[in-house]
Amino acid sequence: MTEQKKLRRCVGIYRGHEGTVYSLDIHGPAASPVMHTKVKKQRSGKILPEQDREASTHREDAVTLVSGSHDQSVMVWDVKLDMAQKGELTAQIKPEKTLNGHNADVYAVELVNMPHGPLHALSAGDSSVRFWNLETGEIVRSYTGHTNHVSCLKLKGKRAFSGSWDTTLRSWNLETGKPMHIFHGHTNIVNTIDVTDTDVYSGSWDTNVIQWCRSTGEPVATYRGHTDGVQCLQSHGELLLSGSMDKTIRVWNQKTVKTIRILKGHEGGVECLQAVKQLCFSGSYDKTIRCFKINTGECMAVFEGHTDGVYCLKFYNDIILSGSGDKTIRLWDARGLVPATSIPWWRRILSCSG
Repeated sequence: MTEQKKLRRCVGIYRGHEGTVYSLDIHGPAASPVMHTKVKKQRSGKILPEQDREASTHREDAVTLVSGSHDQSVMVWDVKLDMAQKGELTAQIKPEKTLNGHNADVYAVELVNMPHGPLHALSAGDSSVRFWNLETGEIVRSYTGHTNHVSCLKLKGKRAFSGSWDTTLRSWNLETGKPMHIFHGHTNIVNTIDVTDTDVYSGSWDTNVIQWCRSTGEPVATYRGHTDGVQCLQSHGELLLSGSMDKTIRVWNQKTVKTIRILKGHEGGVECLQAVKQLCFSGSYDKTIRCFKINTGECMAVFEGHTDGVYCLKFYNDIILSGSGDKTIRLWDARGLVPATSIPWWRRILSCSG
């Protein structure tokens, strides 16, 4: 594949922040909602809500984007996409509201789809994590305890997890704000975090990735190999992917804690990544986004257009949204890169039988 064929089109440029856009999250149809509800029947016959990932009161056709910035604000955007399969991809992204409350850079944001009521968001800035009602724009709860800037966060079930410049990770009860565990082990700023059902993963300026037991806060394994700070990571099945200021992405086997592949191509530090099926999308200080095949390391596409480093990205329904030091959010056409999921045979039969 020639370098020219790899280049992908920028669909739109969106301005609103007055500083670097450090973080993004998006919610809509086929996205990954966070908190939902199913019903649970007790022996008494009483029906009670239980946390799951099935139903939502958020409008099915609504797509919401949130962004956090060096300007200390969280912005909420309304997104309208025309995803014509063979035609031009068009989008309208308009700012809905700006949330002010942090007194330092907002390094992380994550949308929270509540069981009942409007969409909420978590944001990390200054030394706190804040929980916002996006309908009212009000702060519902603040989570305090870190002694320096909170640089990353992740939500899993009813727990929020945060990493900080104070070199620690903390976990919180989302509903009460009660602190749960403090994770000690890194010797420098914690830049990135991911969480599974059993484990927590964190990357730091100390160049290491640490895997922790989620239930106890104790370290399980340390991944060593990067030669500069680890800026981003993601647990992806049996693999772990980590991006570093050493300009590489490492693919690790979680069972052996060994590097099985190094993805190269960026000319600057790797600031963000997202693994989708067999692909890894990454954003870099070199101002580009690249798409790599995880199993071969081949670069499948390059997205060029930002005029400063790319600090965050989200893949959503065949588009990529990215935030940069150039103070903009860009939307990119990524159709055709990720193979469509085939419809299960039983679903095809059911759809024909009606």
